[in-house]
Amino acid sequence: MRYERKYRIEDSNYENIFSCIKTNPFSFRSSYPNRIVNSVYYDTIDYTSYNENLLGISNRIKYRVRWYGHQTQQIKNPVLEKKIKHNVLGTKEYINQEDFDLTKCVPEISSTDGVNLESVVLVQYDRTYLESYDRKIRATIDRNLRYTSLSHNKLFGPSIEDRAIILEIKYDENHYEHAMDCVQAIPYRLTKNSKFVSGMRLFLQ
Repeated sequence: MRYERKYRIEDSNYENIFSCIKTNPFSFRSSYPNRIVNSVYYDTIDYTSYNENLLGISNRIKYRVRWYGHQTQQIKNPVLEKKIKHNVLGTKEYINQEDFDLTKCVPEISSTDGVNLESVVLVQYDRTYLESYDRKIRATIDRNLRYTSLSHNKLFGPSIEDRAIILEIKYDENHYEHAMDCVQAIPYRLTKNSKFVSGMRLFLQ
């Protein structure tokens, strides 16, 4: 399992944040080309996942279907991700999904215990990937966040933009002590942040 340290940054720009991570003592460098990340998040009819996150439930599961790139109609190679959280540690399970047409309908899925889940929000953003010189710590910078509501497994209404930039620092649990020097050198305030929750808040107001 791994740690994910998140920073929601609203008072800086992408260039400054990128420079900050590149000059960190752990000498971060690009590890993968920038790309667009798309995620459809699911929840129960009474918003179990959303409420568990707000309440800070230690052990919880979140489901999303993810794909990459500019595809806005015919979605190729989507993957169902089951995000498992145990206190501050997390892991994922992956299941390949069939291609689908985003303009018509998103995939229907069920939870592990057979509960039917509803698609609730589409989250899209541009992601930059970096890793430390020893490849033990990874960082991502997400910007140009966009949220679109989903109803009855279809897109509902226009997208809403979020000007914040999300920095995440990720490392395996056995690298905790090693990663502390890296985390302490980051000048931004550690926050609790969930793109799923941010999107849900916009549409549940």
